[in-house]
Amino acid sequence: MTGIILLAAGESKRFGSPKQLAHFRGKPLLRHAVDTALEAGLGPVNVVLGAVDQPCRDVLEGMNVSIIHHAGWEKGMGGSISVGIRPWMGRRNPLKGVIVLLADQPEVTAAHLRALAAASAGHSIVAAAYSGQVGVPAWFAPDKFMRLLLLEGEKGAKTLIAREPRVRRIEIPAAAFDIDTPEDLPGAAPAADAADLPDITVGEPAPPGGIRLRKELFRIKNPLRFVAPLGAFR
Repeated sequence: MTGIILLAAGESKRFGSPKQLAHFRGKPLLRHAVDTALEAGLGPVNVVLGAVDQPCRDVLEGMNVSIIHHAGWEKGMGGSISVGIRPWMGRRNPLKGVIVLLADQPEVTAAHLRALAAASAGHSIVAAAYSGQVGVPAWFAPDKFMRLLLLEGEKGAKTLIAREPRVRRIEIPAAAFDIDTPEDLPGAAPAADAADLPDITVGEPAPPGGIRLRKELFRIKNPLRFVAPLGAFR
C-alpha cells in the first residue's frame, strides 16, 4: 500500500488568485488532483492545505481523503511535506511507500502514479523524469520517511532526490505541464488513456525546449479555454 501526499498549501502568488480553485476541465484544479490520487487506488491520501484552507475544504467535501492544515505554509514546501508524512510515522505504519504529488500538475494521471509505485522494487526513490530534470511526482520508500519528516523551508522533495545516488527514473513528460499563471490554463492535451500506457515508461520523450515549450504544445493540441475564477476568494 502506498500513501499519497498531495501538496496544495501555497498562496499562488504568480497566479494572482488561489489556483487550487481555478477550473480545469470543468472542475477546480484541486478536485482534479484529488480525483487522480484516489483513482490510482494505491492507498490513503493526505491533502495538505494552508493559505486557502476553508474554500479548499469546501471543494473536497465528501471525498475520502485526510485534510491536514499546515500553519507554517508560508515557510515553504518542505514543511508541507513534513506535516503530510507525520500521520504515517510509527512502527505500525502499513505503508510500503509514499508518493509526493503537486496539485498543479493536471496532466499527471492515475496511471502515472501507479507506474511509480510499480517500479519501486529494490529502490528507495522512484521519480518522474521530464524536460531534462527529475522531480515530482516521486515515490519514497519507508527508509526515507524520516528525511521527509525533517524537511523544512523551501527544501522540498527534489532535495532528497538530488542526494540519492540511485534514483529510479520513470519518463513522465506530462509532469512538465504545471499551472503557474492563468495563461497556463487554456488547453491541456487530453490525458492518455491508462490502457495505452506501458507499465514503467510512461509517455513519449519530452520535447526540446523545456517546460514552457511543452505548455505551448499542449495549447496547440487543444485550443479550448478554461475559465479561472480570478479574483475569487482573495
